[in-house]
Amino acid sequence: MTRSETDPMRHLLILNPNTDTSLTQKLAVRARALLPGNTSISSTTACLGASYIACRASLAIAAHATLDAFAREYERNPALAQPDTTVLIACFGDPGLAALQEITQCSVTGMAHASLQSCRNKGGRTGIITGGDAWKPLIEELVATTNFGPTIAGIRTLPESGEHASKSLEKTVQALQENALDLIHHDHADHILVAGAGLAGLDKVLSSRIPVPVYCSFAESIAYIAASSFGHKVTKQAPLTTTGLSVPLSQFLQGPII
Repeated sequence: MTRSETDPMRHLLILNPNTDTSLTQKLAVRARALLPGNTSISSTTACLGASYIACRASLAIAAHATLDAFAREYERNPALAQPDTTVLIACFGDPGLAALQEITQCSVTGMAHASLQSCRNKGGRTGIITGGDAWKPLIEELVATTNFGPTIAGIRTLPESGEHASKSLEKTVQALQENALDLIHHDHADHILVAGAGLAGLDKVLSSRIPVPVYCSFAESIAYIAASSFGHKVTKQAPLTTTGLSVPLSQFLQGPII
């Protein structure tokens, strides 16, 4: 995955809708190792919500947190809101994706949409594994409301969320292996997608243990962004009068939508 040095400079904003700043830093380091030299990187972390999104309530709150985090980043650096910026919402549930796409000139994608598109481009059917039992119906709903349904072989979840993966690494990898083999043998998955920010990088460990390719949702999102020329048309929305939002988000929504 390389680009010519003559290609125009691009910018990636990694927006972590979880409130765990250490996770944001880890993702930024991974992105720098994967992106071509004509892409600069910045990152931001949600100021409200769950430390790690793991259920329907935390995902709903994270949609607000995504807009709030972008508005705060825009307040610090208005130049980010330009067509050469791509925002990656670093959560496999893509909280706030459609809303943020409506109100900024940036290209915006989410980790689920970007990584699933990358997997579809490879051909075959994808088996998804993520951490946290509460995620299964959420991912099923996401798949049902997108055009990825025919490309998904099945979905499996680990009992614990991705937040705890590094705390019991061998146990997590063993559980990933068991679920991957189940997806391969029973659902005929052609490849496995290890999904979720907290599980980023575990594809490398799992790949030597199963007979099909293994991909990481974060790495596949970065690959998709690097290989894509995003075009984005803003849906002009009327300014909103709001109550109780942060000052940056309130001002962002009241002003001309950019």
